[in-house]
Parts: sequence; structure tokens; C-alpha cells
Amino acid sequence: MRGMFPSTVPAPVPAPGSAHSPAHVRTAFLLCLALIAVLVSAITTQCTAATAGSTAKKTPANTKTTAKPAKPAAVPASPAPAAPQVDTLYVPDLIAPEEEQVEKGFHVEKEIILEEGPTVEMRFGDTMKPFVMAKPKEHPEFGFGLSGSFDRVDGLSIFCHQEFNGDSTLYPTVKLMEGYAFDGKHWRYRAMFEQPLFRPEFLSFGASVYLLTDTYDGEISGVVENSLTALCLKHDYRDYFEREGGLVFVKQKFLGYNTVTVQYAEDHMRSLETKSKGLFHRHSRKFRENPAVDEGKWATVAATYEYDSRSNDEYEPGTFHHRLYYELGENKDAPDVSETQYTRIAADLRSYLRLGPGQYLNVRLQGGSTVSGTLPFQREFYAGGLGTLNAFAFKEFRGDQLLLGNVEYLLHIAKRSHFIMFADVGKAWYDWDRLKDQRMEFDVGIGIGVEEGLRLCVAKDPRGDADPVWILRLQRPF
Repeated sequence: MRGMFPSTVPAPVPAPGSAHSPAHVRTAFLLCLALIAVLVSAITTQCTAATAGSTAKKTPANTKTTAKPAKPAAVPASPAPAAPQVDTLYVPDLIAPEEEQVEKGFHVEKEIILEEGPTVEMRFGDTMKPFVMAKPKEHPEFGFGLSGSFDRVDGLSIFCHQEFNGDSTLYPTVKLMEGYAFDGKHWRYRAMFEQPLFRPEFLSFGASVYLLTDTYDGEISGVVENSLTALCLKHDYRDYFEREGGLVFVKQKFLGYNTVTVQYAEDHMRSLETKSKGLFHRHSRKFRENPAVDEGKWATVAATYEYDSRSNDEYEPGTFHHRLYYELGENKDAPDVSETQYTRIAADLRSYLRLGPGQYLNVRLQGGSTVSGTLPFQREFYAGGLGTLNAFAFKEFRGDQLLLGNVEYLLHIAKRSHFIMFADVGKAWYDWDRLKDQRMEFDVGIGIGVEEGLRLCVAKDPRGDADPVWILRLQRPF
């Protein structure tokens, strides 16, 4: 890990007469913005929980309305023990073993374990997940599956997945993947394990080794959506490179929704060329060329803080999903490693708000900055096109700085359908000191969509003369 530690990264030099450098000022600005959003999310969550708790206290438990004849006085039963502060709810007064079970030697536990049940549809398109009783899983599970994808670099790829999952026990989770790319004519693989410590979903460590066709554009378009648009329309909204190497990580979960992850990775990154001709329009239309990356053996130390109150990584009104990211990297293959060192920070703050019956407001704020050094091409920020500035060209704006905001209003109009209004504002550029010279780009749009993510929208730059841009999506933009 030669030269990998922060001491080897030259600190920004403060300007004469100033107490803080621009790098520290913008770092503090982004961290303060993220902290405010996290605090608002936490306060909202606590207020909701407190309201639910106060309502529950006003409702008497086990209330019976049927009058019964008086019985002779009896020795009062001892009160039921208070429920311990764990995920298991004990209700000894409601559950009693049947005589048949006792006679046959069955051991009956006086406990109820609750888990989320299936989604139930309500009025105005709202949904809820009731709690149902479930039996704890005592043994690890093994899973097997097949998947596929299509892109302009590898063409059609088929993957085989195996997973050994300990679920609620302290067994390790092991995931394996093997695949073959038919146009790229190469094999791909990944092996990962994660070992929980002390108790499940608390503290864990793990490692992974891989040889992949990878991308940093997974937030723009998912695998299914991007594969279909590339296969049928020759629109590939991702840029690719080859990643070969490994990583180790430590993950800590705390206070329910919070996760901190620290990892160290060493990756050989190589450029990939566009090789596929697609399935349709093989000769009349060409794919966009895949850009080259800054190749070499890149070593990175990354720390991520995540606050996620959603269920199973799915969109859910009334929840929040925030991420703060810090990355320190260098190219070990460079003649002078110190010249390739960089420090990159980023924030992604998402709120899914319920304004009223059938009305929702989704907001995303993104910011990024290069604190020191020069970013490799594949780690630069970008804006423009699908999911960012919808009315502009794909990745029209690039740089080592980013400010981006997206907001959309959804109004329930029919069963599982919404009318959508949205607006995007932001830009990517080089050099934080040039912020005052930047004109933030802006667009607005309307559309119609369903809860599952399918939507048809049109976006327009109100300050420009360009034609409106029609957008068909199979998933939500964020």
C-alpha cells in the first residue's frame, strides 16, 4: 500500500490571508448539507414512531365487549412479564399449548416472531405491509439461478449464480458468479463472502475477487432496462471498462437504518471497445463508442455512510435514502504515484415524501467535489441525459465538480397510475473556483407512469430552442 495513506496526499494550500482553503470550505459545505438532511430524516422518523406509540397506548389491549356472569373471587393471576426489547414479541396470555401437543411431547414456545407480509393495496394508490407471524430460520439456505444481459461491449452475456445464505444465523454469506460474453469472447467471474460477528446484521467483514466488465453508471439505468434499450434500439446508457482484482471490507450497522462501510481495493482497470452490432438495425445504426479509461493498477480506500429507511431497497413513500462517500485513490503503475493521487467526496440525498392522499414528492440532491489531485477519467462527475438533466444530451457536462437537483411530483389518477411533473437543475464542471462563472442548466417535464416504474415523459429546456425530448423508462429515475 505504498503511498496509500492520507499523509502522502498533498494538502490544499490555503490562499494568502484566508483561514480556510476553498477545498475545505466546499467539503464543509457538502458535509453540513448532508448532516442537515440526515437529521431531518431522523427527526421525521422519530416523530412518526412517537405518534404511532401514543396512539397504541390509548387503545386498550384484549378488550372484550361480551358481558359474562360474575365468578367467585379467585386469587389474582400474576401479571405477564414485560416484553424484552428485542425483535420477538412475547404474548403468554394469548398462546397456550394444546393438550394433544403436550401429551405427544411437543415443545411449544410462547412467542410470536413478526415479519413483513405481502403488500396490501389501499385507497389513492397507497400500499401497506402488514406484519405476519413467521418461524425463525435455523439452517442456512443454498440458492441457484441464471441471468443475462446485453450491452454494446460484450453483446449477450449469460451468468450463473450460486448463493449460500445463513439468513438470521451467524453463518457466512457466500456468493459466486460465472459468466460468458459472446461478442466479447471472454469469461467473467466473481466470488464474495461476508461473515457476521456477534449477531446478524450488526458487524461483519468480507472480501471479494473478480474479473468483470464493470461500469460506474448503474444509477442511470438498471440491467434490465439498459439491456432492452441496447438490444432493441441501440441506446446503451452505460460506459464500461474491465476490472480485475479484489477488495476487503468491514461493515457496521447501527440504530436501525444506519450503515458504515470501509473498504480497500486494488483493481487492474483496462479499456474496452465496442464490439457488438446489436440484434436489430445491425447495419443501419451504430452504437455509441465506448470511451477509454485511465488504465493501470488503481488502489483505493473508500468509506461510505448510508441512511436507508426503505424496505428491501425499494421505493416507498415516507422514507429516506442518503449516502455520503469518501474515496482516496492512486495508480500504482504510474512512474510517479504521487502525481496520480486524488481525493474525491460525494453526497446523494433522497427523500420520498407523502404530501397527502394520493400525492407524493420525491427529491434528490447530489453533490461531488475533488478535494485534491486529478480524477481519472472513469471517476469524473457528469450530468446530462437520462436520469440527470433529462432534456440534455447524454453526459453533456463532465468535470471534477458536480451540483445536481431533481424533484418530481406524483398525483394518483387511477389504479396504480400517476400523473408526473418534474424538474431538473444542475451541472458538472472543472475547478470549484469557477463555480460563480457557471450557469446551472434547467429543464422541466410531465409524464404518466405506474408504480412499478414504467413511465412515458417529455422534457424541455425552457431557456433553449431545442425540441422536446421524449423519454420511455422501465424504472424510476431515483
